[in-house]
Amino acid sequence: MTHRTRQRRVRRRSSDVFGFDHFREIAEMRKKPLALTLAMSLLLSMGVPANASATSSGKERFQPSVTYDLSVTDAERDAIHAEVEALAGRVNSARAGDGSYDPLTLIGAMLDGSSYDSISRGGTAATAYPFPVSNTEANQNEYDRKVAKLAWVVKLATDLGFPVVVQRQPDKYVYAEIGDPDAPEMVMALSHLDSPTASVSPAQLARWRDADGNLGTPGAYHSPYIQDGWVYGAGMQDDSGPTLATLLAAKALLEAGLPLDRRIRIVMGIYEDGGPGTPSTTNTATFQSIPYNSNPTFYDNWAYKNLNREEIPIAAYTSDSRFPVIVGNSGAVTPSVAMSLSADSSKAFRLTGATAGVTLRECDPTLKDIAYGSTTQVASRAIFTLDVAGASSAQRKRFVSAITGAAKTKGWLPAARHTTPKVQTTITGDSLTLEVNTDVAMEMPTPQYGRNAVVWGMFLLSQGLGTVGITAADMQLKKAADGIADLFFRDGVEGEAYIGKYMGIPANLLRNPSNGTPNLTFALMGGINSETPTSFYTDATGSLSMPMFVRSMHVTAADSGQATAAVTAAFQAKGFTIGDLGSPIGAGLYVDHDNPLTALQFGSYRASVEGNPKEFADPNSLKDVVYPQGTTGGTLASSYRNKMTAFGAVIPGNERWWHTANERMKVDSAVQMTKIMADGMLEMARYSGPAGAKFMSANIPGLNADRSDLDLLDVTIGTFKDASAAVGTSQLGSQALLGATKFNVPMWNARGNSAPTASAFALGHAPGGVYLPLTDTEYLNSTYVAPMRLEFKVERPGYMSDPAWAKFVAGGYGDFQFNILVGDTVVPLAVPAGQSADKYFSSRTSANNPDAIYLSVNLAITDAPYTGVQPILADSKTDLYTVNPTYLASNPDPFPGRGAIQQRGFFQFGDGQKNAEFSSPDAVYVTVANAVVGAKPSAVVKKLTGNTNALTITVKQTHVDGSETPVTASFTIKNNAAGTYTVGDYQVYVETKGNTQVRSIHLV
Repeated sequence: MTHRTRQRRVRRRSSDVFGFDHFREIAEMRKKPLALTLAMSLLLSMGVPANASATSSGKERFQPSVTYDLSVTDAERDAIHAEVEALAGRVNSARAGDGSYDPLTLIGAMLDGSSYDSISRGGTAATAYPFPVSNTEANQNEYDRKVAKLAWVVKLATDLGFPVVVQRQPDKYVYAEIGDPDAPEMVMALSHLDSPTASVSPAQLARWRDADGNLGTPGAYHSPYIQDGWVYGAGMQDDSGPTLATLLAAKALLEAGLPLDRRIRIVMGIYEDGGPGTPSTTNTATFQSIPYNSNPTFYDNWAYKNLNREEIPIAAYTSDSRFPVIVGNSGAVTPSVAMSLSADSSKAFRLTGATAGVTLRECDPTLKDIAYGSTTQVASRAIFTLDVAGASSAQRKRFVSAITGAAKTKGWLPAARHTTPKVQTTITGDSLTLEVNTDVAMEMPTPQYGRNAVVWGMFLLSQGLGTVGITAADMQLKKAADGIADLFFRDGVEGEAYIGKYMGIPANLLRNPSNGTPNLTFALMGGINSETPTSFYTDATGSLSMPMFVRSMHVTAADSGQATAAVTAAFQAKGFTIGDLGSPIGAGLYVDHDNPLTALQFGSYRASVEGNPKEFADPNSLKDVVYPQGTTGGTLASSYRNKMTAFGAVIPGNERWWHTANERMKVDSAVQMTKIMADGMLEMARYSGPAGAKFMSANIPGLNADRSDLDLLDVTIGTFKDASAAVGTSQLGSQALLGATKFNVPMWNARGNSAPTASAFALGHAPGGVYLPLTDTEYLNSTYVAPMRLEFKVERPGYMSDPAWAKFVAGGYGDFQFNILVGDTVVPLAVPAGQSADKYFSSRTSANNPDAIYLSVNLAITDAPYTGVQPILADSKTDLYTVNPTYLASNPDPFPGRGAIQQRGFFQFGDGQKNAEFSSPDAVYVTVANAVVGAKPSAVVKKLTGNTNALTITVKQTHVDGSETPVTASFTIKNNAAGTYTVGDYQVYVETKGNTQVRSIHLV
């Protein structure tokens, strides 16, 4: 059964109030009954108290200043994870199409999806609607290939039972949606199903192996298979696999039937890499009329936002990067860290060679191929060769013994059976070799999650040299080894060493205070891009030189310069020279650092991982160093300013297989990823405050509604804040407050197709800022208006019985009233006589949440001084799709059901000042008569004289707002009396026993 909700029409009862048609039933039958009934949302605060869990170094975990109260409970999370497991479709071994797996499961979909050759080989931009993708021999019939995969996706989503599956053009994105279709807000996951040509270059094709391990098999890259707990195939991790995981995550939520306030939309695009050429804005405008139009960077974003002008989400993510959340693109600098070891040339244990590469792993012949991916690796293998000609046999033994002992202490030895030893020392003649294999490949952008073989090796060399009595004063190699060990492995711990914890950076500059993003990361000996180990020591000159990939998310150059100066000094103090670090800052932000969406996703990730440490053992082991961060490349999130992040798909500690041969993902990781995504989706789909809104267009004379478009407005999670404290008893009188909100919505300077820097966010409306300049000509000559349907969520309180709640929803306790509070003045939002209230007001109930009702009012807020409230009727539309009239003059509208115009009533008022922002008054709020919704009688009997007693009956009345008032009456009765008594408006039956006892009591 498809989950649906019913739009409830509003009938007018008087000029300033409205009520609701009778509520036939509180809840429709669910597809699956809930195991847990939610009367009120249980909030889990992600703020950590002073005695929070400590990091491995014994200090408290850093807490970002922006936190988020999670609404998803542990029980709900367990229910979601159970549904994901039911949909996982785990198998031990399979080949795409062999019939051994269920195609309507996560693993089945990942296999089938990768079997389509969706490599993006590019093409020529089309110039006219429907702007088809090129279909040529040069791009291997790209149109046909894309159409085939998207047709399969449509069938998959339909077969999975999604109630809404939409595709506008056969060669462009598909979306599926769940939730109440009348919900005003939508959250979105937008990812891509294609893979780049980088993974199928001639060199890469030679590396691809088929399921039997054979090299060079034609089509091996789109012949996916499962083996040894891994699922292999092009796009498995970037990004076909994760994109399909978002779909299965939404399917799990559909099955779980948990309450949603917002709709969830899963958009599956077909291009990120090697797009076919994006049509120009001029050509796009021949079909779609979009005010202030500009082109997004990525083709999928153009198709979604410009070609079809789909609904913009209130918040979103793409699954095309890493967990826990990516907030933007980082700046970069790559200095070399160097030291001359020439003074060691005649000494025992001098270094003669040093190379670094990708770790070896027994029975894993394709692991080496990770080196050829889209981002370079950090050394997970290191080989140091020492000349021990001048060392005695005893010294050699002590040296090796010290290294072996240190490795055992760290748990690196002994090696488990059938595994590559993490540490090996061999002596051949006068040559000693130390080889380190960490067993986990480590990518350059996230060094804090990995294990650096060069750092391990330097630590071990420091231990070995020290054991044979060599000090830093004696030998440059010892100085270098001590320095690296102290900077990156102090107290035997890596982690935050790679964000500069031991480099003298002031503590307040290590992380962004709002969200915890590391301001700098340091990937020593990054740049590994070959299976052949890379040398970082030249014996002829005695030059030790290691590239260090530094990534910056600093907000200001001043802070960055202070931090990098400390880093330079720290390396110099250890005897190293280091290249110029400069003052790098973050390259661009998807969301501002204080956006609560980041806190929501980070909090949800932590709750998913830390809530079940056994299931999420690997990511949980990194919990003390995992925070939001930047990335090294652009994502689809860059075209949804301050509304979209990257959330997944690589879990901290997992290997990143992007754009390379034998791309793969662990089956367990795929399931974990889907659980984390589903948890985050549900959290995003719930209101964080009392209200949400649908911005729309309306034709109101003298006003410009072109900027009432989420793509042009800074609206996201948390925009609509609670304002109940502003509404006091003097404003309420005999009414009960059901919800109050206030908000402020600045206008962007352009459509949200870019990722501004933090400094641009800070500038606001000033020149160079993200918001509309106050000098803009149109702004100065126009009055902008934001028509919207503002919706309040009213949840059933725990003290309200089923009959009382049904009566409340039906309007049986009186009419729901909307007001605005301007200063101390209450302004009722009153429908003019003769007009229908259902043009101004509406309500909805949800099949998934019978314990909530949503009450809405239509507002038209102008960016102008407040001069009172004016009710108006205007033609309006919530779907902003608008076909160019010139196109329609000679072509039919391809989607005649879209962009429908409806007459609505709006309460129009100015927001107080003209400042390129739409602001609420002190409060917009909704009330109802504070009627009695429950009554409970009690009685006390006291002996008087003879056989008479005093009976006092009290009826405790509970009102809509939870307040209580008593109604009391006293009576003189006989012993053992029974009867019905009038207490105010109540009839109360009381039976007494003896002189002082009440045998039974109830309302009649």
